[in-house]
Amino acid sequence: MTDTTQPTTATAKPKGDRWQHKELESTLKSPAITRVTEAGGLYGVVKRLKDGSASVWFRWRFRHGGKLVDFTAGSWPGDSLATIRQAHEWAQSEVKAGRNPNATRQLSKVQEAQTQAEQIRIHEKETVEALALKWQSVELTKRVSGEQETGRFDNGVELIRSFTKDVFPAIGSKPVQAVTKTDCLHILNSVKERGALRMANRLLNDLTQFFNWCRVMGYITTSPLEDVRRKHVGGKATPRDRVLWDVSPTTTQPEAELQELHSRLPSARLQRESELTIWILLSTMARVGEIAKAQWKDVDLTKGVWFLPETKNGKAHHIHLSAFALRHFRELHTLTGSSQWVLPGRNTRKDGTPADHVCPKSLAKQFGDRQERDTPMSGRTKATGTLALPGGKWTPHDLRRTGATIMAHLGVSVDIIEKALNHTPANSLIAVYQTASRFQEQQVAWDKLGQHLDWVLSGKQSNVVALPQKLSA
Repeated sequence: MTDTTQPTTATAKPKGDRWQHKELESTLKSPAITRVTEAGGLYGVVKRLKDGSASVWFRWRFRHGGKLVDFTAGSWPGDSLATIRQAHEWAQSEVKAGRNPNATRQLSKVQEAQTQAEQIRIHEKETVEALALKWQSVELTKRVSGEQETGRFDNGVELIRSFTKDVFPAIGSKPVQAVTKTDCLHILNSVKERGALRMANRLLNDLTQFFNWCRVMGYITTSPLEDVRRKHVGGKATPRDRVLWDVSPTTTQPEAELQELHSRLPSARLQRESELTIWILLSTMARVGEIAKAQWKDVDLTKGVWFLPETKNGKAHHIHLSAFALRHFRELHTLTGSSQWVLPGRNTRKDGTPADHVCPKSLAKQFGDRQERDTPMSGRTKATGTLALPGGKWTPHDLRRTGATIMAHLGVSVDIIEKALNHTPANSLIAVYQTASRFQEQQVAWDKLGQHLDWVLSGKQSNVVALPQKLSA
């Protein structure tokens, strides 16, 4: 005989006035429960899925315009019980004010959709150049709040200069949403064709950051450079081996470039601080970022020691100052000693004192601009070409490599040079060996370097036939 009995259904109430998550979850394990209620007139219709799980659509019934109307407050567990009750309370306040909460909610959705559509229309008109300048203002401009520092040291000036040269002429007036991967690769390939592979990689990095910002801010949904990597542009960066004395393979006077640099400096229109920085970098083999961020409290002009509390490898470093280096540091102190910074920046505090140190990139730019033979750019030095040397373009880091190479030429052992450069040895045993009481040997090496630089720049040296081995720095 067939059982025609209908399954039992039931409405459940909480033990108190309101449901708690665990209590509701436990109650719904009974398949008979099809409806739940709680204080305030809130009720829920139970929906069961094939996998046995259940959800509850909570509603509230109210009277409006002489009719009974249901308001959906939310679906549990997708919406929390707290969120559902907030919606319920809001609906009650709407009814008390004489409004239909369903109509209010629908109007809000329409207005939100209109706002989004308007934003899309605005974003469609936003050009690459306009957004790049906005990005510079919002993200790249340096700001300090307490101990937190954001932005770039140069406020994004160098990036905008790069964009002005290579990006804006191609896509500056184009809506950012219309920019394609092909557009970007065309720009990057144009830089590659000039042989500027490092610049192409740097531009790829800056463009990637720019488009990622545009995506986060809602101007675009995906970046046109999303899957473009360095290997598609400039490739893996190859180490530079530029040394400022390698004029030609057959030169009989390898130090000629240092002499030429020395003789050219007066016509380069550099500030004296920048001139002194060149010789300090060369004689200490420090990184440009280390001299840019140096503070006078870390430079002992009496003992002749420069302490670097923060370096690239994360380890503190001491540099012995030779007579050559000390002489240039002391002159620099007469120019900037009133500041905490060895090389103070242009930004000042309310009391007129420098707010920060010079940007490392600005130093490189000063030297680089004076090696270009093109027509001077607006706002940049007119002394173009004054620091161009026979061996090709040089950078502040090449001064570090040059100092290391001179040391090797003077017979200093490689491990002492590596220690003086503050390189981290790959072999842990070598690291232990180099740490053990070797500062005296480094002092001797730095003194040899300083004496040699004095000798070279005095112009009294005789011709030297053999070129030294180039060292990585």
